[in-house]
Amino acid sequence: MNHQAEISKGSLVVSSIFIFLIILLCGVMGELVLSDPALKYSQVLANAAVVIRDNYVDSFNWAAAADSAREAMTDELDPFSRYVGHEQLEQFMEDLSGGYCGIGISVVPVDSGLLVYDVREGSPAATSGVLPGDILIASDSTGFIGYSSAEALRIIRGKEGTILSAKVFRPATLDTLYFDIIRKRIGFLHIPFAGYTPDSVVYIRLLDFNAGAADDFRNTLDTLIGINGRNAKGIIIDLRDNPGGLFNEAIGIAGSFLKKGEFIVGTSSRSKWNEESHFAESDGEYFQLPLAILTDIFSASAAEVLAGTLKYSGHAVLVGDTTFGKGLVQEYIRLPEGDALRLTISRYFFEGNRYINPLDSAADVHGVGLSPDVVCTYVEDEPFYLQLEWKLILLRFAHIHQDEIVSAAHNKNEKNRWLKEFRKYAYENEFSYKSETTESAERLANDSESSSLKKLADHAVRIAKLQDQKLFEKYGDFLWMRLCQIAFERKFGAFRAYKEIVVPQYEPIKMAAAALSLKD
Repeated sequence: MNHQAEISKGSLVVSSIFIFLIILLCGVMGELVLSDPALKYSQVLANAAVVIRDNYVDSFNWAAAADSAREAMTDELDPFSRYVGHEQLEQFMEDLSGGYCGIGISVVPVDSGLLVYDVREGSPAATSGVLPGDILIASDSTGFIGYSSAEALRIIRGKEGTILSAKVFRPATLDTLYFDIIRKRIGFLHIPFAGYTPDSVVYIRLLDFNAGAADDFRNTLDTLIGINGRNAKGIIIDLRDNPGGLFNEAIGIAGSFLKKGEFIVGTSSRSKWNEESHFAESDGEYFQLPLAILTDIFSASAAEVLAGTLKYSGHAVLVGDTTFGKGLVQEYIRLPEGDALRLTISRYFFEGNRYINPLDSAADVHGVGLSPDVVCTYVEDEPFYLQLEWKLILLRFAHIHQDEIVSAAHNKNEKNRWLKEFRKYAYENEFSYKSETTESAERLANDSESSSLKKLADHAVRIAKLQDQKLFEKYGDFLWMRLCQIAFERKFGAFRAYKEIVVPQYEPIKMAAAALSLKD
């Protein structure tokens, strides 16, 4: 009896302690919910969902609402963080594999569809007869007017062995053509050209830092250095229009130009797990060679990692324009439903704690960028030239006169004649360009009330228009090079166009070669 009473008393004590712990735990959990904004505001969303479920008059698309809610959350983050759906995530995973299944073209949107600005040599598109300058109007029943490049890629790419039925307009001949193109696995082309300049400098055009870029770069450089007993005077890495890619690919390339123990790049983050410091593990094979890097405003992310590392370590001179300014590192974090969040997890810094994106600046689209040591102007960024490209004037003229331009490409006496023909063709095809100076002068002339002031303004308009027309002569060398490049690429492919036209004639490459003396 007493024994039973003792047991009952013991059980009561244990039960009391257990109940107390539960109450305490609930209090802690309640405090946690109130203090953790993720838990607190997820409950706000859950409450709203319950109210909608119990009271809304019509049916409700819960999946679409969940997607919208996730996208809305990432809208409050920096421009590089976002919700990633299943299809986008699959494309990213495909990119990590070092290739994709498609037809081998690069496209940009134009008014009438998608302009094919590059056709990979030996690709399904090339063997089917698609040419640079063609306009992809539709695939099967899908028209491409209004599509972005990313949206179009999701249609153009597909499973290996499937057929893309393409409707194509060819501006050079005004023909509409139809192609049935079989998709196949295509490895990424990181380097469309690598070779020597006329003055024995190695030139490498690097398009991206996707999977495999570092291996391709090192193999290319190993092949070129010492080829046929040729002694390289230096190296030029062309990172123009390079949007970046994988962080580790840039680190892998940087190591080829550093001494053992030299700092490459570091990352700082809220989480210590995302903080890293990278150092060269051995002497790079080419740290003794003078190095120049061509950059522009579209050189971003991993391209800036490579350029900044080699600039601040004193191994490279930057030539061109200030880079984009993206010093943030993103990671894809999978969600249980099979989609993902692409989140900025850290910011990188160079020797001397130099940041492209300083602390609390992640929401800014642009950081400070990397300033060039030698500044050069890119004609391809000038409004006059861009309008010629957008209206397809250069492409059409080069395609119509392809063989004639190829024949005249190395004859300096032919250049001026062809530039006159090109200018005539541009105006005959309704090309018109007004500089900001001309537009300002015209506004002044229209707003002038006094006759004397209007007379002066009209005179200013005539002078400004004359200066606009002289831009054909001002940029003549570049326009001729570009016409030859298009004609060569269409007839022989991109490699020969780079070798015979771009590398010997492109002024920024010449400036980069001259800048190598700064690193001797």
